[in-house]
Amino acid sequence: MRKIRVVLGSNDGETIIPDHMGTAKDFYIFDLFEDGRSVLVEKRENTSPAEDENESTHGDVRKLKSAMGIFEDCDIVLGRRASPNFVRMRDNTGFQPVVTRVGALSGSMHELAESFEEIHDLVERRKQGERPQAIPIIGRTSER
Repeated sequence: MRKIRVVLGSNDGETIIPDHMGTAKDFYIFDLFEDGRSVLVEKRENTSPAEDENESTHGDVRKLKSAMGIFEDCDIVLGRRASPNFVRMRDNTGFQPVVTRVGALSGSMHELAESFEEIHDLVERRKQGERPQAIPIIGRTSER
């Protein structure tokens, strides 16, 4: 059965952090299967360095590299905001960024499952060395 490995940032294990993913306390790793099931694989502490206080915008490249090392085995990076680092990941890495409008982890995983075919196709293209320009947006509301 096909699956994709998803990482998202959360401070409480129930909601995806509404700020940039790299500011989360922990990264939650899920396997999402084509039948819609999702399984929590692991919770990993976000040990990436704090962003430089002098930075006028989010998107510290050092923080990105450190965070990617923490979740290097993942296919999808799921966040609530499309940050400058989401664009860097899209253009320069094998990670497929996805933005969710749904705050709850369970709701986001459900919405991601609804888009499994499209997302899986992007992941497979990345594994072949392509860098699709798409950053899919899933979900209809942040209340779910």
